[in-house]
Amino acid sequence: MATDAALKAFLDLTDQDLATYAAARAAEIGLILPETTLPAVCENLALLRAQTALFVAALGARAGESPQSFEP
Repeated sequence: MATDAALKAFLDLTDQDLATYAAARAAEIGLILPETTLPAVCENLALLRAQTALFVAALGARAGESPQSFEP
């Protein structure tokens, strides 16, 4: 499960950080991302980051009450 710190770190990523983040996460879970897929993976991560920020903002203080934590 992700911690609040991990969620904040994900939300704080810049578009320039996404390729590095994607490569690190892939290595963490034993995946190899072909170079040709990296632009699409980064685009999807950018969308996920934006959606996550929207949901966290909409939940406000209730965001920490969920029994399951978000894990990017």
